[in-house]
Amino acid sequence: MDRTLRFSFRALVGLLFFQHGAEKLWGFAGGRIDHNFYTLHGIAGPLEVIGGALIAAGILTAPVAFLLCGEMAVAYFMTWAPRGLFPITNGGEESVLFCFLFLWMTTTDATSTKLAVWEPQARSILRVILGFLFTLHGLRLAFGILPPMAGRRLAAPMALDQLGAIAGYFVLLFGILLALGLYSRIAAVGLSVMALAAYLFFALPRGPWPIRNGGTEALLYALAGLYLAFVGPGAWCLDRWRSKAQPADLLPSQPSSERAPLPR
Repeated sequence: MDRTLRFSFRALVGLLFFQHGAEKLWGFAGGRIDHNFYTLHGIAGPLEVIGGALIAAGILTAPVAFLLCGEMAVAYFMTWAPRGLFPITNGGEESVLFCFLFLWMTTTDATSTKLAVWEPQARSILRVILGFLFTLHGLRLAFGILPPMAGRRLAAPMALDQLGAIAGYFVLLFGILLALGLYSRIAAVGLSVMALAAYLFFALPRGPWPIRNGGTEALLYALAGLYLAFVGPGAWCLDRWRSKAQPADLLPSQPSSERAPLPR
């Protein structure tokens, strides 16, 4: 089950990334073609097409994901970070999401056991980043702070920004819990449901392609939240402390060897 879920998750993330390269190389979905391979934006096209396809197919996952993680980090700090402090205000949220998704994927290649032992830790880092960014969206929706200031003036409004103020309180709660790793699976389900609802109700009616309808971030949140809900929060989380802190008489009465393992 975990292997099937991981394959599906990786394939969908790879395809979402592939569309950015297809835009630059072939004008996919009405995008701007850029064949100037001497610039960061131009060279990103082949990287995103080839890298996205390899990630989707599960070929050379660890080295390709590491390369793409580096590409997203460079893109963020060169293009988006100078425009503002927070990713949801400077237009670089998608780059941050892809960066940490690819960082996690470097540890998921079954052929690299040395990296695979770090997968629970990498998953924890991914969970914290997702929770932090989702918390920022909750603050924006509920209290009207952190408005978008740069980077998306000519793009479709983000699907998550179309959720109402009441939904913002739930977004804020799920983001905080996920970042802390507290009631992580419940928070991950809540995050996934909110993000998927934002995509279906606000992004999809604008068109079929996430790169144009403002829904890429929402889909990435939905996919990552669903995955974390199934496999757990990773190595570093308050859920582990909460499980260990339960009084002995409140724990299941089965033998210790048969008790369910702590959240991963």
